[in-house]
Parts: sequence; structure tokens; C-alpha cells
Amino acid sequence: MGQHLFFFLAPELQRVPDGLGPTSQLGLKPSAMKAAHDRCREELECFFLSPREQANNPSTLLIAAHPDDETIGAGALLRRRPNIKIIHVTDGSPLNAGDALAAGFTTREEYAEARRKETVQALAQAGIREDAITNLQFTDQQLSFQLKEVTERVLAVVRQFQPEVVLTQAYEGGHPDHDSVAFACQMARRAASFCLCEFAGYHAGRAGMEIYTFLPRAQQTQYAYRLNAGERELKIRMIKGFTTQERTLQPFVQPEVETFRMAPQYDFTRPPHEGKLWYENFNWGTDGATWRKMASQTLGEILHP
Repeated sequence: MGQHLFFFLAPELQRVPDGLGPTSQLGLKPSAMKAAHDRCREELECFFLSPREQANNPSTLLIAAHPDDETIGAGALLRRRPNIKIIHVTDGSPLNAGDALAAGFTTREEYAEARRKETVQALAQAGIREDAITNLQFTDQQLSFQLKEVTERVLAVVRQFQPEVVLTQAYEGGHPDHDSVAFACQMARRAASFCLCEFAGYHAGRAGMEIYTFLPRAQQTQYAYRLNAGERELKIRMIKGFTTQERTLQPFVQPEVETFRMAPQYDFTRPPHEGKLWYENFNWGTDGATWRKMASQTLGEILHP
């Protein structure tokens, strides 16, 4: 998309067409953002922690980098809130065909299609229909190099669906695509009125990978939902349904809790934590310093075109 991001904003939020201006001019006024924030707090505890299905849930988009991320972070929640719409930003298939070949496929396209099918089947167990799942068709491990385009597409999706809540991934250095989606959703929040929340995934810890938990942040309210036996069994079945990801998802097959929070404001020019990021242990397309350099450049393009 060659258009400036302001073309995707709601009419009442648009500025004169001279490009996107500074953050203070981009979207909601601070007073409106605070009012929206207060409304979010009042509703989130029930939304995340009530064990019953509810008829009047807020309209919600779950935006995740890869097929299966939504199941890891919110599989049990999806069963209780089956009206959630799912947006996958990538097709789950890297340019490097190594993952496809290891899974028994000859091309990355075949691998991407297999991941799509197993996602549909897994989410059907939680009551999510296929027509509630959208894939934006970016390439796995490439979002870092397309931050502006990803942000534009996320804003377009937000404008199309007009959700009250967007549930997405945290900026924690677990995967560069996760951090890129967090970046795009934060940019969208500057331009539209919705409650931005996060589900816990994984990040580096003292003893290796830490899962189902957030990095600690001062004064950040979390909503931890402990799965009952039926929900745990359902989530395990959903996770095991991603057969192409069996080895990757092995650490997640003993789920006990799903954790959520309102998204904090991030400084994407700084690392999410000290020390080595989890994805820097792998050849996943970039390292932290390069990611932050691209994020800084994209911020400049968006906010000061």
C-alpha cells in the first residue's frame, strides 16, 4: 500500500491530508484516551475471568502473528467467547524452505496451506468458524522488514471491523514477528478508539524460555484465568492439532493458566528487557538491534512523513 496511514483513520480522527503528523495530532486526544482506558478497566475483568459464555461480549479482534499463536495465548478464552474474530498476520511459512521440508512439504506454499487447514480444524473445537478467520498473507519471519505495510494493513482491518477490544501479542522479544504485530497494534491504538489488550506468550527468562506469563511491569494489572479440567483438555487437543508444529509447541502442552492485561505503552526503540532476547537464539530473520533500528525508522516515517 502506498497510501499514508491517515487514509485508514475514522473520519472524525483524520487530519488534513498532509501526511501523518506527530503523535499528539494523530489520533484521540488524551482526555478521550483516558475515558476509553477507564471504560476498558470496568469491562475486562468480566471479559477475561468469567467462566461462562456471555451474550453481550464486546466485539473483539484477536490479532496474532502466526497460526497457532491465538491457541497458545487464548485457546480457552476463545471457547468462552466464540464471537471473537481471528486475524493472522503471516501465513506461518518462512521464505527459507527448511521448516516446510522438515514437515514433509516440498514448497513453502504447501506448508502454508497445511498450517491454514490445521488452524481451521483446531479453532473449530473452540467454536470459531472458518469465516471468522482472516489471514493477511505476510511471510513468516519477514514482518520486521515491512513494519509500515503491516501497520497499514492492521489499521485497515481495525477500520473494517471496528472492534471494541483488540487482543494481541506483547513486545517481549519472544519472536520478531510477535514484536512487529505489537508495534502495528500500538500504532493503530493511536488512531482509533478501542481497548488494546495482550495475551501472554513466551520470552527469555533466567532458566530459558518462560511461557504463559508476561515480563514484569510495575503497576500493570493482569487477569490470570486458571483452566478447569475440561478447558485444559480442550486446549491440549487444540495444540496437538497443529501437527506441523508438534516439536515447536511441545513446551506448551501442559497449560494451566491464560494471562491477559491491558497493553502498556512501549518504547520500541529500547529492548523489552536486558540481555539476550529469546529470538536471538535462532535464525528467525533478524536480531534485536536491527529490529529496533527498523522500528525507529518506521516510527519516523509514520509520525513525521
